[in-house]
Amino acid sequence: MTSDKSSPGSDPSTAEMEAKYKRNPAPKQPYQIVLKIEDAPGPFAKVEGFASYEATECTYIPDPIAGVPLKPSSDIPMEFSKVDESTYIATVYADAMLDEDYLGEGLCHWRLMSVNSRAKATGAKTDVRYVANLWSDDLNAQKARTTYYVNNEYPGSEPDGRSDQGNFDRSKYKAEFQDQLFSITLTPKAGTP
Repeated sequence: MTSDKSSPGSDPSTAEMEAKYKRNPAPKQPYQIVLKIEDAPGPFAKVEGFASYEATECTYIPDPIAGVPLKPSSDIPMEFSKVDESTYIATVYADAMLDEDYLGEGLCHWRLMSVNSRAKATGAKTDVRYVANLWSDDLNAQKARTTYYVNNEYPGSEPDGRSDQGNFDRSKYKAEFQDQLFSITLTPKAGTP
């Protein structure tokens, strides 16, 4: 649903929109997310993440001069619980955001777009943040996704750290790195609170 308002500045700013978004007080569509680290060069002290939501049918234009339409979006932190030295579990809800008329033009339906995780060796500022994601298609299909990383920079030494997005395809790494890889696998299970 797109705003038809034509007067300049009539659409809300992004901050105004974000202040309107509401969490669903009684979500009923859980996913258990299992994060498994394999062949890592050492332990991980901090595993965290967030779930990203978007109201895909609704748009607003926060800057009428630029005229770029945006969709309502929200990130909700995920808390991972440690099961053992290489396994962590979190629960997210596909219906965590409340479907509501946020623009005065009809119901905005929220969708869980992605689950995003970051693992850090010690929790220090200099640590590399190893990023692994699941997309909405993976969640709907309950399909695991494995991301590979080269372990030569573990735990990290840059003053402000850095993010390593890794690669889904192990073969993209050169032959000399094949025995220096570790992986993070995210596995979604629907209906598991």
